[in-house]
Amino acid sequence: MHSTFSDGASTPMQLVRLAQQAGVDVMAITDHDTFDGSDTLRGQSLPLHVIPGVELSLRDMPHLHLLGYGMGEAQTLRSATKQLADQREHRAEKMLTRLAEHGMPLDAEKIHQRVKGTVGRPHIAAAMVEAGYVSSIHEAFARYIGDDCPCYVASERFSMSEALRMMRDNGFVPVLAHPMSLEIEETHLQSLLRLWQQKGLMGIEVFHPSAMGGEYMALERIARRRGLLVTGGSDFHRANDSHGAIGSTAVLWRHAKEDVYQLLEAVKA
Repeated sequence: MHSTFSDGASTPMQLVRLAQQAGVDVMAITDHDTFDGSDTLRGQSLPLHVIPGVELSLRDMPHLHLLGYGMGEAQTLRSATKQLADQREHRAEKMLTRLAEHGMPLDAEKIHQRVKGTVGRPHIAAAMVEAGYVSSIHEAFARYIGDDCPCYVASERFSMSEALRMMRDNGFVPVLAHPMSLEIEETHLQSLLRLWQQKGLMGIEVFHPSAMGGEYMALERIARRRGLLVTGGSDFHRANDSHGAIGSTAVLWRHAKEDVYQLLEAVKA
């Protein structure tokens, strides 16, 4: 789940309450490139189990993300994500400059006041809608700030090898996020999994909204044959967007209890 510390619409505590209302027992806050969201829940009495985590965007190919779950301090990993956050801030500033050059100036200070963490493209898109430059967040991405659009600025990212090494060195469990979003053939995915597993990959996010129907079964089969952890989640950002509703992927997750137990054991180890 994603909070206001990256590109979600709810605070970490609001996510906890929403998850509780949805009947969720175990959740993870995996904000993009930051631990700040999950850190706000440290030491608090919570009605369910929250796994601290992070989701790193990688440069190897489009839509390649790596989830990391862990309980330790992970100083090296935290330092690396802080550098990424700083770079994302510079990226946001460059995009705001480009938008102004295209006749769409935005108040950077006003955007920062609304964002708990690092300013990202969804925050800029929301500001564009509010200013009346576009009619929707979708239009903002499609016409101006989406990949290869006129106001787009590429972000600095780790490679999969770098991310896997950092996570394992810091005692975190690395899990390939939403593999169906990669839009590659199964044979290609198998080859990549073989390589990434050798470098430290420990699991696959099988039960994700991007994998529908029979795709769950295919991914689950691949993960279990390779001895990888089977994980899942809604990837919740906000209600009624392109991601999943809280708890939505649990419906088809037959062995959720056993799989989550194995993940928790791996995190503890």
